[in-house]
Amino acid sequence: MRLRALLAITSLVVAVAACGDDGTSVFDLGVGDCFDDDPNSGDAVTEVPTVDCATPHDNEIYFEFSMTDAAFPRREATTQAAAERCIAEFQGFVGKSYPESDLDIFPITPTAESWEQGDRVVYCVLYALDLSKLTGSMRGANR
Repeated sequence: MRLRALLAITSLVVAVAACGDDGTSVFDLGVGDCFDDDPNSGDAVTEVPTVDCATPHDNEIYFEFSMTDAAFPRREATTQAAAERCIAEFQGFVGKSYPESDLDIFPITPTAESWEQGDRVVYCVLYALDLSKLTGSMRGANR
């Protein structure tokens, strides 16, 4: 079941760092932004290579929300909360339920370090389950 796989994987996390010239800072992303995978990124992502959604791309941000905890929750708790909220918002964006879709998701979540700087934003990101490129926005794609 994909839900178990999603919760078992290590999610991408946002790290506090200066943005370079190779991509868009994760702090500047928003719903509707599309980006490609960066094979050189590790577990902590500071920027992503954004692209126009009309061109083939790997990922699309379909929802974002802010966490309200006063103190940084453990990383596992952050990932769990993000996954639950991202799954709940999936059908409203795509038009098909998460279990029936050929798309999968992952969250980009704050780290303890970025939390200390005021970062509370979680991005819900979708991609093709078979890792093929997406073309166009998946809003209402019903797939």
